Amino acid sequence: MTELLMPLLEKASPGARVITVSSAGLYTSPLTKDLQFSESNFDGSMQYARNKRLQVALTEKWAENYSNKGIGFYSMHPGWAETPGVAKSLPGFSEKLHGKLRTKEEGADTVIWLALQPEEKFVSGSFYFDRAEAPKHLLFSGTAGSHSNIDSIIKDIRSLCSFSS
Repeated sequence: MTELLMPLLEKASPGARVITVSSAGLYTSPLTKDLQFSESNFDGSMQYARNKRLQVALTEKWAENYSNKGIGFYSMHPGWAETPGVAKSLPGFSEKLHGKLRTKEEGADTVIWLALQPEEKFVSGSFYFDRAEAPKHLLFSGTAGSHSNIDSIIKDIRSLCSFSS
């Protein structure tokens, strides 16, 4: 969908932005080509982490591919916030940390900040948390080299969606 919007984003540039809301869940999974769980049994939490890792890798790739178009691409994570989604998906976690998680407003802070600040403050393709650039990979997490798979994954996604370049 983002790539289908590129002509409109180009018209809105300079200053057009794409902000991908990811999650710290990305730290638990490398980028993998197995988007359909064909190599293992489906695991919802793992799929979530894989999707969040993919979002960050796609954001990097868009920044690389469209850097000369005047469009900024940023990914971020809001921290753990008390939302209906967290309560439904992780009920035990939500109950245990009730009152200790961020409010929805606190969770939205960095995405709003990315949308409103001058683009010169940011690095396109970067990942942000609490109004600062954050690492995309944690030491010893086994995710650092996985973004090299992004081109073949994009090709697979395009094929699944019958979308050509």
